[in-house]
Amino acid sequence: MNYHLPSAGDLGPDVVLKAHDGKEWNLRSDAIAGNPIVILFCPRLTAEGKQALALFARQSEALAAEGAKMFAITSDKADDDLPEFGFPVLLDRREDVFARFSVPRDQISTVVLRRNHHIAGIYKGDQQSQIGEALAMLKSFGWERTPAVMPIHPPVLFIPDVFSREDCARLLDIFENKGQTFFEPQPAYDLAKGADYKMRIPEHMREDRIDHFFFEKGTVEFLKNRMNRIYPEIYKAFHYRITKYETLRIARYEGHRGGHSHGHRDNIPPWVYRRFALSINLNTPDFEGGDLRFPEFGEQRYRPDSGTAVVFSSSLLHEAMHVTAGRRYVFLAFLFGDI
Repeated sequence: MNYHLPSAGDLGPDVVLKAHDGKEWNLRSDAIAGNPIVILFCPRLTAEGKQALALFARQSEALAAEGAKMFAITSDKADDDLPEFGFPVLLDRREDVFARFSVPRDQISTVVLRRNHHIAGIYKGDQQSQIGEALAMLKSFGWERTPAVMPIHPPVLFIPDVFSREDCARLLDIFENKGQTFFEPQPAYDLAKGADYKMRIPEHMREDRIDHFFFEKGTVEFLKNRMNRIYPEIYKAFHYRITKYETLRIARYEGHRGGHSHGHRDNIPPWVYRRFALSINLNTPDFEGGDLRFPEFGEQRYRPDSGTAVVFSSSLLHEAMHVTAGRRYVFLAFLFGDI
């Protein structure tokens, strides 16, 4: 059976397996969801495999201190002398879960899942180094474990790591070096017969925005793959299934803004079919200003990290604030479905 080879940012495959004591575990269950998960893939319960489980167990306190739930997965049926490690050892006799995660079936590996079950990292090589990398990744989520009483908050969905650092760099390079044909403002069609192009976007009388539209086949396929990281989260958060989108683009904001300094909605005629707007900053550290705000809910400002998706209803009043220094590059999409 062929599977998509997952990488950091992808939604992790479902895991429903029985432990060696016969108890079934579903890593998407309510009792486990909402916690980061660390999985040790231990193909064989040889003496070396048992040593790997014991090392994992010795690090359990440090991993648990970062909020992680711990599991091991093996394809070997345990003998009677398998000790109690303090975490479930799940049995994957057909190695189906190994295949879905694309981890080796002949060596130890470690996978970290974020709270939303997206893959944060897949680690191979020396096991001690794997545990160190997993622990460092968990520590980077530390801010998520700080309780905070939230004030009024717009119904906005954040999805981290939709684009990696390398993905962002790839898209910035495309903007700067490809699609240098400019068209006068008009609906975004395949004006250049399969090639990328650019267009100044004077919506709401703004003067600071130029969009790069994607039509080159390889780039579109890459972006479609990354969009698959977003659709399940929209369905989970808003119970709406995305099946379509407008032409994908990058917007560059730079210089004098002009226009109206107030918000707008994205589903005004003739775009009434739009259900959700998506934006992903590509170079957050490199510009000032350019925050996103939702005036109907207050004066909070949103400035997500590069690669983090922001999704919100197209009917929400929102505004991309003026960029006061540098250039803001943001990937944009308008999403909708069959209803």
